[in-house]
Amino acid sequence: MSIATSDLRLFGLQLPALWQDVRQAWGKLFGLPAFAWLAPHPAVLVYEAEGSQALWQAAGAGLFGRQRHASAHQAAPFAAIELPEALVLRRLLALPRLAPAQRRAALELQARALSPFAPDDLVWAFAEAGAGAGAAPRAELVLASRRAIASHVAGMVPAPAVAPEIWVRTGQDAARAMVLPGFGEARRRQAERRSAGWCVLLAAIACALALALALTPTLQLRQRALGAVAAWVGLVEKARPAVAEREALVAVEGQLRALGQIMGERVSPVRTLQTLTQLLPDDTVLQRLQIDGSRITLVGQTPDTAALVQKLGSQPGFKDVRAPTAATRTGTGKEVFQIELTLQPEAPAAPGGAR
Repeated sequence: MSIATSDLRLFGLQLPALWQDVRQAWGKLFGLPAFAWLAPHPAVLVYEAEGSQALWQAAGAGLFGRQRHASAHQAAPFAAIELPEALVLRRLLALPRLAPAQRRAALELQARALSPFAPDDLVWAFAEAGAGAGAAPRAELVLASRRAIASHVAGMVPAPAVAPEIWVRTGQDAARAMVLPGFGEARRRQAERRSAGWCVLLAAIACALALALALTPTLQLRQRALGAVAAWVGLVEKARPAVAEREALVAVEGQLRALGQIMGERVSPVRTLQTLTQLLPDDTVLQRLQIDGSRITLVGQTPDTAALVQKLGSQPGFKDVRAPTAATRTGTGKEVFQIELTLQPEAPAAPGGAR
């Protein structure tokens, strides 16, 4: 099973047509003045039809332009022979707007149709001719006989030192010439490709160096930032034991403060008992004393519970004095009481006269 080259597709795109479009775009790019220096411009010593010699240089689009007369001893790496008009047939054709490959195929059909020579004897070339605004593009087609060209080259005196190319001047501009294929142009085109490759390589190296120069300050700043981060991480690691000890010290201090607060709120039982002994009347019997922090509960018997509550409430350092339950009178004439109060930690002692 065979697949035609024109049927090769990728994501719906014809690969041959895509490659031709890319080549055409790059060719136009190298034709711009800003990138023209990248394209090679070899000098060719041309043996002109009138017998003189001149140096020609590539002018783009497969054409060459005349530069200056050459001296008899001037050497050039490439040589070309210009065909006289008697050996050339010309035709100016108007073509529809086509892609480069399609335009070349159409011109090849025209050349074979218009040629008076045998197919194996036909040599042809074309050059795009200027067209007016809005007019169809035109091309100048030239035809020649291969046997006639060989006979003309054999009769050249003096003969070129290297295998010559065959050139034909354009009818639109006598200072420009086109190259007939199939002669000595392969050696020049190989040198052009090699030179273009070196130019592109040097341009890529220059762009890489320019990019490196542009990125160097940024990379240096990044390296400094990474160094600062690494130094900070190292400092944190070195300070980790000291930080842990400080945190432990802060925790111990917090516990000590909490413990001091708790101890400050506690009431001394001995001092409390001494104070109550001085405040309670002689006819009052204390049966139970309960101390819960600063909260004190008294249970006992007294002749007058209300007077006892009033007396305790008037003493400095006692607050929230109350009787949660009603007093009950016994057969002895005394009342059974239960009194609750809050004693401030720094409560002053009762008057010395009381017991």
